[in-house]
Amino acid sequence: MKRQTSRMKLVLVSFGTVLLFGLMSTILLDSRAPQSVWAYGESIHEKLRMFRMLIDTIQRSYVEERSVEELMEGAIHGMLERLDPHTNYLPPDNFQRWNKAFEGFTGIGIYFTLVDGWPMITGFIPESPAAASSLQTGDIIEAINGRSTRGMSRLEIEEALMGTPFQDLELTVLRRDQALRRQRIQIARTHLNVKSIDGAYMLNNGAGYISLTRFTGSTARELDDALQTLSQKGMRALVLDLRDNGGGYLSAAVAVADRFLPKGTLIVFTKGRLERSFQEYRARSTFPYENLPVVVLLNHGTASAAEIVAGALQDWDRALIVGTTSFGKGLVQSQYRFADGSALLVTTAKYYTPLGRCIQRDYFGMSKDQYYAAAYRNESLKTSEANATEAYKTPKGRIVYGGGGIIPDVWADNHSADASDVVRRLYFSADNVVLQFAARLLRQKPYLRSYPPRRFAGLSISDSELMEFRDFLRRSHITLSASALRQNADDIRFLLKRELAYLAGGPEARFWVNYQRDAQLQAAAEHIFDAELLLQREAVAQVMKRRD
Repeated sequence: MKRQTSRMKLVLVSFGTVLLFGLMSTILLDSRAPQSVWAYGESIHEKLRMFRMLIDTIQRSYVEERSVEELMEGAIHGMLERLDPHTNYLPPDNFQRWNKAFEGFTGIGIYFTLVDGWPMITGFIPESPAAASSLQTGDIIEAINGRSTRGMSRLEIEEALMGTPFQDLELTVLRRDQALRRQRIQIARTHLNVKSIDGAYMLNNGAGYISLTRFTGSTARELDDALQTLSQKGMRALVLDLRDNGGGYLSAAVAVADRFLPKGTLIVFTKGRLERSFQEYRARSTFPYENLPVVVLLNHGTASAAEIVAGALQDWDRALIVGTTSFGKGLVQSQYRFADGSALLVTTAKYYTPLGRCIQRDYFGMSKDQYYAAAYRNESLKTSEANATEAYKTPKGRIVYGGGGIIPDVWADNHSADASDVVRRLYFSADNVVLQFAARLLRQKPYLRSYPPRRFAGLSISDSELMEFRDFLRRSHITLSASALRQNADDIRFLLKRELAYLAGGPEARFWVNYQRDAQLQAAAEHIFDAELLLQREAVAQVMKRRD
């Protein structure tokens, strides 16, 4: 056993040496003369020898035992912290979870939350095996393949639900409706692609609405399907919601922008230290949406690939941008995978909009925590004062700014919908009391499952139900005073209504309830006319006047 441990240490130290040497040689060796390279190589060799001695010394003498794996990962992360905030090393488990968000996974297609230590189904992935089964929202999963789920962590439950595609899975489900019923349901696992589009609906003014949450391999196909469906319903303009879209594949972002720009139009270019890092990406096809008025919604959670789309459409006067300043993540990460399943995401270039605006905001002299905290301050940049030296003029004469994300043409925030600390504590409670009580209301009103989605906007929570919720909180050992209930009654009613709509009618029902308080989306809908004017060269002055 001791020999195996020593051998493992040697392998890990060798791996670290190769990784460090590979990084340093890739970054530095190609720019040095042969004599300098030889001298530098000697220096690197000495530093790596010292690095190995450090690990050996810490293992032998440090007051607490530390594994080689822990020390190596610490050394890697320490080195990367001296670079930009988006260059990261992902251990095998982290890389697998990160990849799952874009490449899909095996499962049955349910969303769940933990209630009193049990997983409760809250929704389904469309066209998944679970969506086609007899499962319902509000069902409690008591066991998976005979193993009790009581006390299992979220990760353990997810791993139990995943497995080999087309392999049967048995769920023991407890359903509370008119009576308490327990049943066993067989469902076959399948490969599930992560959806890019969270919703595609028609708004009241003839505008289509598409919520695009990430950029994956299926984004272009999903967008085509959504645009075609909305066109058949009479769409005359589009609100493209990119809020909280953290990005994804560059190819998917280019494909999305391509749908709205003429063939051959520059969408984005990359530029870095090395000559080969310069790349241009242009629209490659012709689509029937090149003259469709578009409003793009942004917030501080809009980043990377989503900013590429917004920046391209803004630069070419192709869309009106509404919302708050985006995150400002414009660094290109190249992916290097290792044999153990880990990966290095290293920045090799920066993204620039067609006019040459750098999307990336400043990160120099900041820790990662400071950098991410600054994103919220960046959101409050209503004007261009911080970027006055990076002003650009669009083909139609509008002024846009670079160096700190995408600044909207029309400022709109959702601060009017901010909840109090009391309401936030209720909504984010460990026992999910708001969702629990909404499930209880649904058991009392099973007819809500047959409601059309838009009808949920008119749903109301009665005074008696509000008092019943307060009693429910008391039994859950949560105190809510009469004054706190009175002061926050409207917000509590709204949350209960929204969760009830989601459990009974799914994402679209929740969308129509949310719409009542979504000031940003309402602002986007109100500026459809400005997006139409933007397509007319002679009317640009009117758009500018409205913006000012």
